[in-house]
Amino acid sequence: MTAGRLLWTLVVIQGVIVALYGYAAVAYLTSDAGFFPEQAPPVWAWPAVAVVGLGFVPAATALVVAVPGLASPRVREDRRRFTALAVATTASALVLAVMATPPGWVLFDWYVS
Repeated sequence: MTAGRLLWTLVVIQGVIVALYGYAAVAYLTSDAGFFPEQAPPVWAWPAVAVVGLGFVPAATALVVAVPGLASPRVREDRRRFTALAVATTASALVLAVMATPPGWVLFDWYVS
C-alpha cells in the first residue's frame, strides 16, 4: 500500500467514525429514551451502537497512525492531503474527547447497556 493510499484510508476511516458518532449523538438527542427498547436496539441504531461501543478502538488506532503523518514533510508538501488528514484527525480527536466525558458516557450507556 502506498503512502498516499494509506493517508486517504486514514482520512476515510476517521471520517466514517466521526460521521457515525455524530449520527449516534443526533439519534440520541432526537429520540425519546423510552422509545429505545431494552432487549435489542432497532435496526437504524446498529451503526450507532457499534461506533459508540467499539468506535474508540479504530479511532484511537487511526489517530496514533495519523499524528506522525501530520509531522511528515512529504505529507505537508501536498496541501490537499495535509488538510484532509488534519481535519479528519482533529475531528477524530474531538470525538474521542467527547467519548471520555460525562455526555459521552451517557450516550454509551444509552446505546450499549
